[in-house]
Amino acid sequence: MYRFKSAATLAACLMVGTLAAGDAVAQGFPARPLMIVNGNAAGGTPDILARQMAEELRQGLGQNVVVVNRTGANGSIAAESVRRATPDGHTLLFATMTTMAVNPHLQKDARYNGAQDFEPIATQVLQPLLWATTASQPFRSLKDVVEQARAQPGRIIASRQGFGASSHLTVAALTARNRIEFNLIGYTGSAETFMALRRGDVQLMVDLPQSMLPRIQSGDLLPLAITSAARIKALPNVSTWIEQGVMDSELTAWYVYVAPKGTPAAVVNLLNTEINRILVQPKFRQRLEEVGGIVRTLSPAELRKFMAEEHVRWGTLLKNAGVHPD
Repeated sequence: MYRFKSAATLAACLMVGTLAAGDAVAQGFPARPLMIVNGNAAGGTPDILARQMAEELRQGLGQNVVVVNRTGANGSIAAESVRRATPDGHTLLFATMTTMAVNPHLQKDARYNGAQDFEPIATQVLQPLLWATTASQPFRSLKDVVEQARAQPGRIIASRQGFGASSHLTVAALTARNRIEFNLIGYTGSAETFMALRRGDVQLMVDLPQSMLPRIQSGDLLPLAITSAARIKALPNVSTWIEQGVMDSELTAWYVYVAPKGTPAAVVNLLNTEINRILVQPKFRQRLEEVGGIVRTLSPAELRKFMAEEHVRWGTLLKNAGVHPD
């Protein structure tokens, strides 16, 4: 039997063997169609994003890529199904910020930790939130809103969509940071919220830019602030809430791809490379930026760090804002 002359020699040989095995796994992937599980309803922003990527991946990987919608519990049902899936890279989760970083803090029965229980693959896009009103209201900036809320606590009627969703959390972040209070009314979606604003039932709404841009262009909505660190290409004349001095950090909804824990690193890296290649294509990138998106290509390690930081950040924010588990 051959004996290694040193531990270093043995370690080097093991490393070569591991790399070779990883290359073999990657070369045989994908062996069958991929399934992207999306915890959001068909036709919404996350669903559109997932299907756009699925088509590009199909062409790049040479295998069919299907998107399956498994709705419920703000994405937790989809997350649980993928967490239990075979860790071979053929089943992926298209996850939102709410699913990965917020649900574990707000859902008492959440059985996963987004930062620990999955293999991060890649981001698709970050989307800031947009504050808006109508021209009939007295506000012309988010700073105006904060100043009036301080002068008249609880008098401003604001809207939120869902519990624990990005709209709700954006309102909670603003009120906690500025120690103000709104008369807050909840709605189920963008269309219902917009109609309430148009009727005068509420004075403010906050939502993803994608659903608001056509109404801004038509003059039905007046933008007040964007929640990103820098202005977005879709609305270059709208200042950020950091510029207006009402917040000191950005808040974005984000969309990422993750796989079941234990998925081979070679497969994770292959998918990361392919998704990032798609993201930097001018036409694909432009499509995302035209609806207010911010493209950031991260490595799996960078994404893991980002998700862990977001998990801690949202836990602190929710506690400070008094948003408790349902």
